[in-house]
Amino acid sequence: MEEMEEELKCPVCGSFYREPIILPCSHNLCQACARNILVQTPESESPQSRRASGSGVSDYDYLDLDKMSLYSEADSGYGSYGGFASAPTTPCQKSPNGVRVFPPAMPPPATHLSPALASVPRNSCITCPQCHRSLILDDRGLRGFPKNRVLEGVIDRYQQSKAAALKCQLCEKAPKEATVMCEQCDVFYCDPCRLRCHPPRGPLAKHRLVPPAQGRVSRRLSPRKVSTCTDHELENHSMYCVQCKMPVCYQCLEEGKHSSHEVKALGAMWKLHKSQLSQALNGLSDRAKEAKEFLVQLRNMVQQIQENSVEFEACLVAQCDALIDALNRRKAQLLARVNKEHEHKLKISDALIRRVHLTEDQWGKGTLTPRMTTDFDLSLDNSPLLQSIHQLDFVQVKASSPVPATPILQLEECCTHNNSATLSWKQPPLSTVPAEGYILELDDGNGGQFREVYVGKETMCTVDGLHFNSTYNARVKAFNKTGVSPYSKTLVLQTSEGKALQQYPSERELRGV
Repeated sequence: MEEMEEELKCPVCGSFYREPIILPCSHNLCQACARNILVQTPESESPQSRRASGSGVSDYDYLDLDKMSLYSEADSGYGSYGGFASAPTTPCQKSPNGVRVFPPAMPPPATHLSPALASVPRNSCITCPQCHRSLILDDRGLRGFPKNRVLEGVIDRYQQSKAAALKCQLCEKAPKEATVMCEQCDVFYCDPCRLRCHPPRGPLAKHRLVPPAQGRVSRRLSPRKVSTCTDHELENHSMYCVQCKMPVCYQCLEEGKHSSHEVKALGAMWKLHKSQLSQALNGLSDRAKEAKEFLVQLRNMVQQIQENSVEFEACLVAQCDALIDALNRRKAQLLARVNKEHEHKLKISDALIRRVHLTEDQWGKGTLTPRMTTDFDLSLDNSPLLQSIHQLDFVQVKASSPVPATPILQLEECCTHNNSATLSWKQPPLSTVPAEGYILELDDGNGGQFREVYVGKETMCTVDGLHFNSTYNARVKAFNKTGVSPYSKTLVLQTSEGKALQQYPSERELRGV
């Protein structure tokens, strides 16, 4: 391969061929190099003009002109013109790879030409730097020479064999070597990233995966496709229909269904949609970041739960061991008492036996009733402990929640009538903690202790049976599962002096403390 490298280089620039073109002499040139060595020549130097002028240009004779007709080669875009290559005054220059480049020789000064010849237009001429054959270009110029696609592909393959391995485009840290490329996504993947980001299922199953080297070649060689109209295949999209949200061509605007629709420039809408897509991608990136942080939080919670579980298990084992130790100690104490009682009874029994034998010997045989029984009068009462053991269970530790807010007594709704009092209260407007019930307390009317007169969910209560002409203090508090709230302000109630005669008595003045 290294020996073939010189064959793949341009004789003018000395580098690898870039967009090579084929000359009629079968040699190759870079398109840019061919453009650089073009020389402008007068049209009168062509064989046709020479035949038209006759012998008027005797000082500029083309002795080495090829016998081939220029008309026979006009279809290929170039003409054979070898007279310049043999001119003795043709200068030469040396290309980087050692091949001498001979541009076409220029004619003698214009002073030797006729006035008609000096004012004629000029054509483009190119000389092959390898065989030194000069060529006249037609109106197409260098576009008339065919491109050497085969040579360009060989150069690409050669450069790929020497290039470094392609890297994955989705690796977060050090990129790994790419193993495949998706032609539809135009992305290089390593094996882990392909399995994670491009699984072979769903819409991605239809994508074509190729080796990285082939993917790079196809990426460079495949031209960008021009978007064409679906209704008019020969027309390209030029505008964007806002109502239909689709690109259209000019025929759709003039003849089709989009003629009365609002349209905008395709480039402006492309930029707008690109901006919207970028914003959406930024939003997705933020959501992905939040999801990642949430996953980290979940992992931390799992770890915390595991640690708390181990700690709670150790605490449970320690508490159970403490209970077992307490039971063993109590068992030992009870057994010691039983043994002590056993020994005590045996001592008494032995003494009685000796006394009985002694009495029997003295009095003879008789019926004696022992004072001590053989049964133990002790009974182990283990029911409280067994009940406690059976009731041993876990206690649900609830998250601390706030107690309800202090209720507010509604003075405009509180009143007294004869020996009864009606009180009303409510929760504060900005309270967010619900109350499960309320407790209303009254003193005894003589400044004594408060006592509960109502417990329930209602916010209004009427208390009957109060003493006439007495002063009572009332207060209320709320409660829930967490606890009770502080007491409200104390309300002073004054009952009537005696039984009212009117049907609808007036309310007494209420004073809030």
